[in-house]
Amino acid sequence: MHSWIPRVCLVAAALALTCAMLAVHAPPSGAIVPPSDCGMLKVKAKRYNVKADQLRCRTARSYASQYLSKRDRPRGYRCRDFGGETKLKFRCARGIQVFFAIRR
Repeated sequence: MHSWIPRVCLVAAALALTCAMLAVHAPPSGAIVPPSDCGMLKVKAKRYNVKADQLRCRTARSYASQYLSKRDRPRGYRCRDFGGETKLKFRCARGIQVFFAIRR
């Protein structure tokens, strides 16, 4: 009479088992890595520690120097100044690429 009910249960069980197997055998997620320390930078007689994430230090230092001296942000980056409320001077990001400067 209701021969489709066992088939639906069988399909649902197979789907649940497949999802469980995929979850168990999924590749591990990447490790969380802190930003790279790109060293000290001196601009207008003030010292800053530049840090970068997913960006070469040479590029981050160049961008930070340009931003600190002229307030000229690199193309495609969104920058936020933090003023006197914290030691963090600014932070610029474009997707996952981030660089920032800490006043020392």
